[in-house]
Amino acid sequence: MRPLTKLFLGIVAIVGLLDAAAFALLLWPVPEAMTYYQDQSQWLQPTLLALTGVTAAVFVIMLLVAILRRSTTSRLALQTPSGELTLDRRAVENTVTKAIVAQHPVGQVDVSVTMRRRQVTRMQVNATSIQRDGLTTLATDIEQTAKDAVTASLGVPVKRVNVHLEPASQQQKGAVRVV
Repeated sequence: MRPLTKLFLGIVAIVGLLDAAAFALLLWPVPEAMTYYQDQSQWLQPTLLALTGVTAAVFVIMLLVAILRRSTTSRLALQTPSGELTLDRRAVENTVTKAIVAQHPVGQVDVSVTMRRRQVTRMQVNATSIQRDGLTTLATDIEQTAKDAVTASLGVPVKRVNVHLEPASQQQKGAVRVV
């Protein structure tokens, strides 16, 4: 998780906890808290109302995300003439990995797939290129190979493929150099 996202979630959590504590103090009347609330009501009442508004907005957003976001799955369902066939996410990733290794000069291929019930929505391909030149054309070729491997072998559409290539260095880290 990104640090800025963590900071935002932390601030929202603190605001929610403060709002819950203030609400609990109003429901369970503690004489000192009620006296303080009445003495400081000029600024405390609008502040608590704003905290409640922020908390309500966060929960409305969470509800909308829960309702509207499409869920992903770890199994791909394929319709065949003899019934429904389900494939695990690792099987799809292995199919794409083998196709890329067989057709392109790359090593250490790592494929990550995000799927919905009947389609592959996203593929992330990380690979180390054996060659140092022509990485952009190699990346587009790998992208097309990944799409073709899933479409040809499974018959399901692929929405997006992200390819990240690293050129192979002359000397790998931790490698023993013999002179």
